[in-house]
Amino acid sequence: MKYLWTEDTGAGLYFWQLANELFFGGELEVESKGSNQGILDAVSHIDANDNNIYYIAFDYVVDNQDIRNKYRLLRTYAAKSDSHIVILDMICFEYLILTFDKLVEWTGTGKKDKVKMRMEILKTIENHHINLSKIQDEKTLK
Repeated sequence: MKYLWTEDTGAGLYFWQLANELFFGGELEVESKGSNQGILDAVSHIDANDNNIYYIAFDYVVDNQDIRNKYRLLRTYAAKSDSHIVILDMICFEYLILTFDKLVEWTGTGKKDKVKMRMEILKTIENHHINLSKIQDEKTLK
């Protein structure tokens, strides 16, 4: 059996179910694990002798250290799985949406403050830089 596991729920899960139907003829069993941690928990219990293939849609974000740590652990599991775990090479949907250059035009918003906010978010993500001096919450810095 072939599985596609995602952290997505709601619209994101529907996207994967639709992609499965349109591109793979319903060949995959699409399941939400609710979160990236849920994916890790499920992957840690895979029996490599069951001959199943697990495609993992992991919501990777380049500037989130917790996610980066989870991704490294996921890669460790995949490396030991004898090719039963396949990590899809992708960045999270939110990043893809932000980088879509027609987003403002297609959504019809001409609000300059929203465009500026989008550009600042993109600049931060693409440069992999967060200005720590602007973070006010001490717990966030730890």
